[in-house]
Amino acid sequence: MGPSAYLALIVIVVGAVVGAGGLVFAGVLMTLVLAIRSVWSRYGLHALVYERHLSARRVLWGERIDLDLVVRNGKLLPLPWLRIDDTVSQGAEIIGRDVTPSTQRGLDVLRETWSVGWFERVTRHLQIEGTRRGAYHFISAELHVADLFASTSRVEERPIRTSYRVVPRIVTVRSRLSDRTVGSVKATKGLHEEPSLFAGVRPYQAGDSMRRVHWKATARLGVPVSRRYDPARERELLIAVDMQTMAGETWMLNWDDDLVEGLCIAALSLARASVGDGMAAGLAVNAFSDRPQRTVYVPPSAAAGQLAVMADLLADISPYASVPFERLLAEVARRAPLGTSVVALSSRDPAEFVPTLRRLRAQGFPVTVAAFGPEAATWSAHARSLGMPSVGYRLDPDWQTADALERVA
Repeated sequence: MGPSAYLALIVIVVGAVVGAGGLVFAGVLMTLVLAIRSVWSRYGLHALVYERHLSARRVLWGERIDLDLVVRNGKLLPLPWLRIDDTVSQGAEIIGRDVTPSTQRGLDVLRETWSVGWFERVTRHLQIEGTRRGAYHFISAELHVADLFASTSRVEERPIRTSYRVVPRIVTVRSRLSDRTVGSVKATKGLHEEPSLFAGVRPYQAGDSMRRVHWKATARLGVPVSRRYDPARERELLIAVDMQTMAGETWMLNWDDDLVEGLCIAALSLARASVGDGMAAGLAVNAFSDRPQRTVYVPPSAAAGQLAVMADLLADISPYASVPFERLLAEVARRAPLGTSVVALSSRDPAEFVPTLRRLRAQGFPVTVAAFGPEAATWSAHARSLGMPSVGYRLDPDWQTADALERVA
C-alpha cells in the first residue's frame, strides 16, 4: 500500500477509537477513491486500441490528404480522460491543430484529448497539408489515462508508425527537349534487332530460325538467305540533377531553398514530358536520401510507376549536395546504358562540369545542359560557348505559383 492508503487506514482507526463517525466516513471515502483510482491505473489501457489512417501515402505540394485518428475502448471501464501525444516529423502541417516541439530533435508532438465510453469507438477526422516537400513519419504514440479526478494514473508509449510523403509539383513544360538532343530511335549498332526495321537480306547462318528465312529471295537467288534487321533501342533519357545551389564546397552543406524546390519540380516535369513523348526517363541526383548510397539513381524506364518512384525519391532527398556534380556525372558512364541521353540540370555555372560532359559524350552518351533559375539564360549561353548543347528553364513567377516550366534560352 502507498502512503495515501495508510493515511486512510489511520483516519478510520482514529475515528473508530474516538467515536467520530465523520472521521470514519472520511477514511472510508478516501479508501473508495483510492480503489477507484487503482482500477484506472491497472485497467485503463487494457483493450484500448489506437490507430491512424491516411487517405494517401503521397501528397502533392499544396494539396491535402485525410488523417483519421481512431480510439477503440473494448472494455466495460469508461475512460473519462485520455490524452494521446503523437510524435511526428518536424514540419508536418495538421490543419486546425498546433503541434509543439518535442524533446527529441527533429520531431514535433500532436496532442489530442479524448473521452471514451465503454465499448465505444471514437474517430477524429483531420487533414494534412503538403506545405513542404519531404518524407514525414509518425513515430510513436504516448497514451495517458486518468481517473475521474483527472489525475494521470498510467502512461504507455506505443511504437505506431505511419508515413507519408510530400512530393514536388508537376507542371507543363512549354518547350520540350528536341529529338536531336535526346537521340534517335534507330541506333547505328547494337546487340538487339528490331523486327520492324527491315534492312535487307544476308546469307543464311546455322541456327537461324525458319521464320527468319526470306523464302522469296532464296528462290530468286538460288541460295538460302535470311532477313536482316537494323539494331534499335528505346530512346532513353537520364536527368542528372545538381543539388548544389550555392557556391563553395559541397561539404559546407549550404543551399538555396527556392532553387532546391524549383530543381525538383523541373526534374519531375521534364521526366513526365519525356515519358509522354515515348521516351524512357531516369533520374540521378547528388544528394542524400534514406538509402545507404551517397547519390540517387533511377535507371531509365517507361513503366507506369516510374514517375511515382522518381517523385518519392525527390521527396526524400536532402536539400544540399552529397558529392560534387562532376562525380555524379562520372558515375553515369558506369551505371547508365550506353547511348543514354544525359541532361545535366543545374542552377550553377556549367564551366565546372562541362569537361566531365565532354568525356561522357566521347564515350557515346549524348549530353545537354539544362540551366535553371534566375541565371538560366546566362548559364545556357555560357554552356553553348563551351561547345555544349544547352537550354534554359525557369518557373515564373516562382516555384509555388508557376503553372509551367518556361524555356528562356
